[in-house]
Amino acid sequence: IIEMEGMKMQNQEMDMNIVMYPEITGPENPEDTMTTENMPEMKNDDNMKENDNVMQMDHNTHNMTGMENDNSDIVTLNYTMLRSPEKTTLPKGPWRELKFDLTGNMNRYVWSMDNKTLSESDKILIKKGENLRIILLNNSMMRHPMHLHGHDFRVLNGQGEYAPMKNIIDIMPMERDTIEFAASEPGGDWFFHCHILYHMMSGMGRVFSYENSPPNPDLPDPKNALQKLFADDREFHPMVRIGLESNGSDGEAMYTNTRWKLQTLWHLGYHDRHGYEVEANFGRYLGRMQWWFPYVGFDYHYKRVDSQENNWLGQISNKNNRKTFVVGVQYTLPMLVIADTRIDTDGKFRFQFSREDIPITSRLRFNFMVNSDAEYMVGFRYVTTKYFSLSTHYDSDMGGGVGITFTY
Repeated sequence: IIEMEGMKMQNQEMDMNIVMYPEITGPENPEDTMTTENMPEMKNDDNMKENDNVMQMDHNTHNMTGMENDNSDIVTLNYTMLRSPEKTTLPKGPWRELKFDLTGNMNRYVWSMDNKTLSESDKILIKKGENLRIILLNNSMMRHPMHLHGHDFRVLNGQGEYAPMKNIIDIMPMERDTIEFAASEPGGDWFFHCHILYHMMSGMGRVFSYENSPPNPDLPDPKNALQKLFADDREFHPMVRIGLESNGSDGEAMYTNTRWKLQTLWHLGYHDRHGYEVEANFGRYLGRMQWWFPYVGFDYHYKRVDSQENNWLGQISNKNNRKTFVVGVQYTLPMLVIADTRIDTDGKFRFQFSREDIPITSRLRFNFMVNSDAEYMVGFRYVTTKYFSLSTHYDSDMGGGVGITFTY
């Protein structure tokens, strides 16, 4: 047993199959299950003898007709049930132990090992003839079927010398597993990765490489081939949300990858009194869980006001005609609320709390924003298709509106 971040983990002990699947272990047909509590009352010895005979006949008939009722329970299978028919102990040789945390950010579709993607990690050098023990800790809320190319490995599941041999092991959330394999290949590079495609492409993998391997004749340019492999988890992808409502347009667009994000946000009213605001930020996510996001950017805000206003910090607001560079940091709070603190080149501070996509029902979403410039917004979106939603929101600058929102 080991302890990780305050949680005790043991091989196969925290099996989350029941969580990951809707099946519940138990009787398949509970109404057919007979117990002494629901059996007819036995009033005399003759009845008891008669019932004994019937039960014995039923038992004999059951044995002859198969296992129709004996194994009628729903059973969730797991690795502890597997046992090799022959011994699988590894050959004698030096041993080496490696530990990996399976990490990631589900909200951003980022997956890694030890908070490093494949392209951020060196190859793991191994020697022919040595035995490797790998301890895997799934510190995420998704399952990860980890697959090793070119080798079968022992899954340590309490069967001792008869541990089953596999080349893939499905690791459930908050579960710890240990595998062992012999480095028996003559050489080469062997991929170890999550078998969920987008997890692998996000960077959840490593390369085991035999020391002093001869060049692979199938790869005339090994460096270029490796760069193509690394390109997957370095790739940037666009995301956009555009709201078109009766009181104006607001939305955001971003271009992001595993670590970096370029983002622009806008709030455009139809009249000067509604105001216009456009922000552009560029920053990098930090930390194992990527809760921190320091950034730099530029903010333009115009709103026609008749008199000067103070923000909630007592500073004179500059949102009537703000053209300024900003530097700030965002932090993801519990419930995925984003806390944003920044200062601009005019010396104005701003604190903001916001969240998008709070699920109310399977299709209804709620969002909100409030900041120290005395700005606030609340809204709802009803998802109709993959890309379109019916939306409504109230904004302190633009008032209320209804319309549609496009999401990509």
